[in-house]
Amino acid sequence: CFELMQIEGFLPDAVTYVCSLRACGSIGATDKGKQIHTEIIDRRLLENSIILGNSLVYMYSKCGLLVKAEELLNNLPVRNEVSWNALISGYAEKGKCNNAFTCFKSMQKDGLTPNVVTFICILKACGNAGALEQGSKIHEEIMRAGLLEKDIVLGTALIDMYTSCGLLPEAEDVFHKMSIQDVVSWTALISGYGQLGKEDSVIALFDKMIREGKEPDMITSTIMLTTCSHSGLLEEAQSYFETMRKGDYGMIPSVEHYSCMIDLFGRAGHLGKA
Repeated sequence: CFELMQIEGFLPDAVTYVCSLRACGSIGATDKGKQIHTEIIDRRLLENSIILGNSLVYMYSKCGLLVKAEELLNNLPVRNEVSWNALISGYAEKGKCNNAFTCFKSMQKDGLTPNVVTFICILKACGNAGALEQGSKIHEEIMRAGLLEKDIVLGTALIDMYTSCGLLPEAEDVFHKMSIQDVVSWTALISGYGQLGKEDSVIALFDKMIREGKEPDMITSTIMLTTCSHSGLLEEAQSYFETMRKGDYGMIPSVEHYSCMIDLFGRAGHLGKA
């Protein structure tokens, strides 16, 4: 559409470029993104649009060109929290916690206050890299800012970070301090226990979640069935699976759920059922 627009004689504006750069970032179209960057520079649009600058940082970050993204950010005439968040998110996806943490500090030196998105991105980086020390420092900043009680997504990001670092008591502590726990936060905690092979805790938490009126989503159910499979809990898995098939959890079993049951029956030697 971007190319057809130009063929028909229409000149792209800043909004066109922002949308096209987001598309380039989403599919990793680096060459097209660079071409658009050149057009923006030739038309001197970057000087007057912070949104364009942010979109370029986002595009390069999503394409994995993080050095280029950081170089661009440092040369922007004006930058804001969104600029830094795009770069920190890029480092987070690559598991480069030290780089993300350096950007976090540079952002603060710029006189900008980290927002919820900033904290979520850098917690993801810390979790991916197992960087507990940095993650704990971020947790302290979140507590000082009083953000944990206000944002359920931020609380879930903290749970993810601690479970990724293998600290389940800390993850549970965050979970219980949240003013509201939704299915995503429950799933984050359940997943953490599952990753460490604590099957009894997974089942206990899943049952507690159901008792408290939270319906599991696709991910929670997959974790539960996988846990039952690894633990040889055939009857429990069959019970959960039949409940799903009846629609009691508001979902239809997916390919992953059927795969879990096939694996479970196979492990138990019930090849006919498998």
